[in-house]
Amino acid sequence: MRWSIILVAVWVSALIFVGSAAAQGPRKGPPRSGPPPGAFNSCKNKQTGGGCSFRAPHGSIKGSCRTMPPGFVCVPGNLSGAGSGGRPNEGPGGSPGAGRAQGGPVGDIDRPMSARRGPPGYTPRAPYQDAVQLTNKLADTGQVTCFDNHSTANCQSEGSSFYGQDAHYKSRPTAYRDNGDGTVSDQNTGLTWQKAHNKQRLSHYDAKDDCKSLNLGGYSDWRLPTIKELFSIADFSGATTHRYFLDSKKFDLAAPGEEVLEGDRFSTHHVAMMGQTWSETTYTGDHLGRSGIEAAFFFNFLDGHLKQAPTLSGNHELFHRCVRGKEWGENQFGNTGDGTVGDRLTGLLWQQEDDGKERNWQQSLGYCENLSLAGRTDWRLPNIRELHTIIDYSRHNPAIDTDVFVQQDRTGWFWSSTTHGDSPRMASYICFGKCISVDGRDVHGAGAQRSDPKTGSPSQFESLGGQRDQVRINNYARCVTDQK
Repeated sequence: MRWSIILVAVWVSALIFVGSAAAQGPRKGPPRSGPPPGAFNSCKNKQTGGGCSFRAPHGSIKGSCRTMPPGFVCVPGNLSGAGSGGRPNEGPGGSPGAGRAQGGPVGDIDRPMSARRGPPGYTPRAPYQDAVQLTNKLADTGQVTCFDNHSTANCQSEGSSFYGQDAHYKSRPTAYRDNGDGTVSDQNTGLTWQKAHNKQRLSHYDAKDDCKSLNLGGYSDWRLPTIKELFSIADFSGATTHRYFLDSKKFDLAAPGEEVLEGDRFSTHHVAMMGQTWSETTYTGDHLGRSGIEAAFFFNFLDGHLKQAPTLSGNHELFHRCVRGKEWGENQFGNTGDGTVGDRLTGLLWQQEDDGKERNWQQSLGYCENLSLAGRTDWRLPNIRELHTIIDYSRHNPAIDTDVFVQQDRTGWFWSSTTHGDSPRMASYICFGKCISVDGRDVHGAGAQRSDPKTGSPSQFESLGGQRDQVRINNYARCVTDQK
């Protein structure tokens, strides 16, 4: 095993080197310092994702066939997808092939290296039978499995440790209809989506123009979705054989062809980067703290994170999926005068002012479960769909409507009750304040959605991800319940 790990590390370095050297001229045949010939031969006459194996100097290597900078090659299993323990290498703005963490534990913290990358993740259990049925208007996240700080766990009853997480509550089911003409209708939001994931990288404005020119399903009024609309189809049920944060039975999310990957500066990320999907929503703050650079938000349906990227053409092209219908996601807040805020759009009732105390994930669950406010005791920590709805993308300091909400720490990040995808040790949060790196740069933007270890000390981590995300772990909580 030790030699396999060393081999993988050497190969990763070789792939990064080859990728950076691509601009110096055309390549013919396998690179001298890249994968061995057997890695290429084992993928002959196979399709992308097909199983493969080859002999290496220190043993047999198994993996899957992928298009990488050297060509169509057998990639070791622990390199075939995004990191199951946390954040894969990210772009744009990050360094292709950069390390996921700098000096300290990463992702699933103490999982072995061979288990930190790629599918499968946990296997979701059957839905918790005693889950509380909610009455709000949002579709469920899809998460039916319970977790502790480290792994899947039996769903415990009210009053127990870790009670109050996503799986303990169930909202209305998703209601997608495949129209059979390349479109999918969401009967909860009233939106109609392009079923296909556009596989060509485009700049933000080229993607907008592409949607405007689209004629599909007999309609020509297509547009690029807002980030709230795009996030409304995110699925956090967790991975079994893939990392899609999307209902892959209703929507297509295919990796781009070789013609797209050729010369792609993010190709060293292979599968993990193919879900980066533009929204129409631009960031009102400064990209990386630099004024004059317009940025827009995108969601990555492969790693389940939301961030911003420059809209300029060049090295910042992403993928896109078009939508049509009346714009969805505009809040209809009402200040009740009793310390709560109602939203007619979602049917949710929110704690107006957070208590200004930082907590880990388990503590935040308990805080909301035990909250008594406005004569009600049925408060809970919001799931990630619910929490995302109250972001105000017209603001960034913080990204919340301060005319109706009070956020005691304007730089604050807030926990959700949702465990992040197939990473049991991580939970999703929203940056209502600037979403910064360890050196204080606003790398993701206020209104970004990320994930942190559920417990531990931030001192264990220098950073997470290719853009050196700050790790806080102790975040804030804003509780929610359904309006009666």
